[in-house]
Amino acid sequence: MDQILIKEIEREAIARCQQGDREAFRRVLDFHGDHLYRVAFLITRDASLAEEAVQEALLAAWKKIRSFDAKREFRPWINRILINCIGMMQRRKRLPTTAVEDAFPLADTRHGPEQQTMDMETSSMLQAALRTLSIEHRTVLVLRFFNDLSLPEIAESTGLREGTVKSRLHRATAALRDAVAASQSGTARLSHKGAQS
Repeated sequence: MDQILIKEIEREAIARCQQGDREAFRRVLDFHGDHLYRVAFLITRDASLAEEAVQEALLAAWKKIRSFDAKREFRPWINRILINCIGMMQRRKRLPTTAVEDAFPLADTRHGPEQQTMDMETSSMLQAALRTLSIEHRTVLVLRFFNDLSLPEIAESTGLREGTVKSRLHRATAALRDAVAASQSGTARLSHKGAQS
């Protein structure tokens, strides 16, 4: 569907939501539900916590929908609600550091088996590296690189200033790079030991 048409349908559905139309809210969810779950899952690294966060965010969004400024983009607004819900959940109970093997794979299935294997190894390495980062660093990385948000959109989604987003993104990228490098050197040491034995 054409992006302009999608935006128009979304705008109309939001306007109806602001008048109390619950059915129109379902239409809005059609546009954003998968995105919200993906963001929540990549940040929390837990399917049930991600579902809980999305449900809380949707309930909060419905309650606040009348305050939404229709001249602004909806996605950063609802992202911010979601991120606030995840933050509240983290304060209530520490988010576990469970594995993200079920995260959305980065492998491209259009490639041959060798390339797919390399892509899967890279994906696993990135997922392991992401697990080592703080929730604040994971959040900006997920919004920027997994969801293609611009710096202003990330700032609006997180409630941070653009300069803060930029520096946090820089530190998060450096931390991710260091974690990947540490993982690679550990793998290299293991394979070197295996070759010696």
